[in-house]
Amino acid sequence: MKTIASLRPKNKRVFLRLDLNVPLRNGVIQDDARIKAAFPTIQLLLEKGAKQIIMASHLGRPKGVDQTLSLAPVAKRLTKLLGKKVHLHTDVSTSCSQPLVLLENLRFFEGEKKGSVAFARQLANHADVYVSDAFGTAHRKDASVYALPKLLPSAGGLLLQKEKKYVHLRHKQPVVAIFGAAKIADKLPLLESLLKKVDKVLLGGAVVFTFLRALDGETGTSLVEEEMIPKAKQLLEKYPRKIVLPVDFAVTSHSKLKKFDSFSVSQRKEHVSFVDVLSFPKRKAGFDIGPKSVRLFSQILSSAQTIVWNGPLGMFEVKPFDAATRAVARSILDKTVIVCGGDTVSALRSFSFTHKSTGGGASLQLLSGKKLPGLEVLT
Repeated sequence: MKTIASLRPKNKRVFLRLDLNVPLRNGVIQDDARIKAAFPTIQLLLEKGAKQIIMASHLGRPKGVDQTLSLAPVAKRLTKLLGKKVHLHTDVSTSCSQPLVLLENLRFFEGEKKGSVAFARQLANHADVYVSDAFGTAHRKDASVYALPKLLPSAGGLLLQKEKKYVHLRHKQPVVAIFGAAKIADKLPLLESLLKKVDKVLLGGAVVFTFLRALDGETGTSLVEEEMIPKAKQLLEKYPRKIVLPVDFAVTSHSKLKKFDSFSVSQRKEHVSFVDVLSFPKRKAGFDIGPKSVRLFSQILSSAQTIVWNGPLGMFEVKPFDAATRAVARSILDKTVIVCGGDTVSALRSFSFTHKSTGGGASLQLLSGKKLPGLEVLT
């Protein structure tokens, strides 16, 4: 992949495609990790004398212009982090003379998601060279990700280089994967790839219950993908020594879970109980793995050289169902741990690991052995 060094950005206008798709609540940024991840490349371009940096990103999935998904809060946060004014430019059809510019949400414009070459040409008018640091969208063929770099001298930024360095399965052996997901159908290619290439796969999340049903186990009212049970059974038969299932769970009833937001954490714990896998109650659902499973997983992970973690072990957004994820995380702080997926990074925000990927779908595709259009176009 070509790098910034090959572009020599001094006195040039640089179009910098970033992934600033941060979580917002009522216009307030909840997690600025992706903004901070873009900082090194922005700083390098400034140090190398770029005449102008035109930053661009998408945010959410708007259908046309939607001010609740404006990048205005991101422009303010960038201004604060850089100590320099970042000007939000809402009209991509016109140029802006400010040295630091953030274009408004690219998905406000129909041509972006369509991969329109015409829209890419419009964006190309802003700049002399193109740099991508948007790993989170590298698996897509959006206009600013795939069509635009074909129109300008292009290269990958520091974040893309870092992601390529860590997001793969060629690390020191043995490699153990922690795989948590709500649905197996969404991530089946990744799971199959992991099972082929790693030594163990520790299953967590709601996906576990589809596998338990494949073993004719009781799952109560837990989420089960009935149509995926045959596939789960096939994987269990093919990889009986690689797939490790939890042995106990934190359970509660669906009706009580809906009220959890109005309960204090101590009140929530009163409605949660731990049950062994062979004693699963028919009228309750599992939302986290239990303490026995945490000990089992931690023991297996203790002998791993590398750990690839995709997906929390429980419904981490709702305490106390974040307990197992955090407990396992504390047990592997001295390991080489590659964290992939937006939910996983959010769940492990307070832990320092080897690498936390900024990509969700992109990191999953890369781990699955698939090529990413946004990276291939830069080679």
